Amino acid sequence: MALVQGIDTDVVIGVTDTLTERSSIIRDEAVMWQPLLRSAVIKEHDYSIVAAYDQMNSDQKTAHLHKNGLNVVRTLLNLTVSISNEKILSHVLVLVNDVLADKDNIRYFEEVETEKGEDGKTLSAWEPFLNLLNRTDVFIVNMSSLILAKVISTGSLRLDAKNLTWFINWQAGQLLQNNTYLHTILASQQIMLRVTEYRQPFVHSTCLDKMLNILSTRISFQLQYQIVFCLWLLSFRTTYCFKLLEFIKPTAEILRQAIKEKVIRIIMQFYRNILDNHTSPRKPAELMIQGKVQVTVGQLRKKNWKDEDIKDDVEQVKTVLDTMLQDMSTFDSYLAEVKSGKLEWSPLHTNPAFWRENAQKLNQNDHEVLRMIKILLKDERDPTTLAVCAHDVGEYVRHYPVGKFNIEKLGLKERVVCLLENDDPKVKAAALLALQKLMLNNWEFLAKTNF
Repeated sequence: MALVQGIDTDVVIGVTDTLTERSSIIRDEAVMWQPLLRSAVIKEHDYSIVAAYDQMNSDQKTAHLHKNGLNVVRTLLNLTVSISNEKILSHVLVLVNDVLADKDNIRYFEEVETEKGEDGKTLSAWEPFLNLLNRTDVFIVNMSSLILAKVISTGSLRLDAKNLTWFINWQAGQLLQNNTYLHTILASQQIMLRVTEYRQPFVHSTCLDKMLNILSTRISFQLQYQIVFCLWLLSFRTTYCFKLLEFIKPTAEILRQAIKEKVIRIIMQFYRNILDNHTSPRKPAELMIQGKVQVTVGQLRKKNWKDEDIKDDVEQVKTVLDTMLQDMSTFDSYLAEVKSGKLEWSPLHTNPAFWRENAQKLNQNDHEVLRMIKILLKDERDPTTLAVCAHDVGEYVRHYPVGKFNIEKLGLKERVVCLLENDDPKVKAAALLALQKLMLNNWEFLAKTNF
């Protein structure tokens, strides 16, 4: 994958979304330019350029831009300022965005800011689109935001600090799951975050908080990809990695269920970056272990990937997590699993040697682990986690008899009793055995009894 200063240059921003669909309709709608000239809304010079250009097919427009790109762009910028009719303005914006489909055409926008027109004045290549964000028509607003992002990011033009902060804060306000133009807002941010100086004000805004909220809900794979793409761009900088730790849990869940290769690829690249660039790699590694990422990458490793980048990223992440797991003590692994909120039957739970060595450690930090187990005992969506939690309560008091007072004091016994009414027979059996261990002393006898 081609990288320029750590940035993927081959990512396709465009998606089939509301903006794309509306653009297709608007592009095919004919515009009567003559009445605008007669009413002096547009000047004769701009009329002659846009009327001719609008009649051309795609190939003709491409050829025309090579010869007269500066004049076309200057005219389109003039029209975004002079036209108030929403239908015609929308058409003009589609024409502008079509020009920017070829990244090389950004040079015409740069030239506009340095060369004087026939009236002797220079134009701002970005200000018209910033001003249009105050309009009420949602297509005009969102198309303007996308164009603005391209103009101030693709070439050498940059937005000043004041307007940049305003624009990013405006974007943050649009980051809502029910926004039908959410794809467009995220596409704008994917473009802008390629520019190093735009990342800090982005991190300091509420954009990441909004993204976290969206990512934690049920959204399309395309939105998942776009958000994680933004996180990946930020993860190249060590100073931002600490802010990205809270995204590991939701992305771990997405990775576990992901089908689309592009989503898997970008999450693995994000993980690899944050493990490489965080000042303390142990922190993201622990969060990934809590999220069962090491299990997921183990499964991904077995697949036949055509993309060598995915294979390499999976191997690298797996190597780091395996090494980290070896460095972590057995109890650290147990603690990480409890913090993940999802327990599974493993030697950590079923090995008596583990409990002989670690039962009293459940009392550490004001019974932190016991309090977390109590929370898990309230979640009846996962029968396996409930059964393992009940089992662990029993093993705790089995190997630390005095601990039964902690179990009662913290309210765990009450939660285990409630599990006797659970529909799952394995949960009910685990709860019954745990309660027997709480009330009796002959642990070894009970361990051999079938419940």
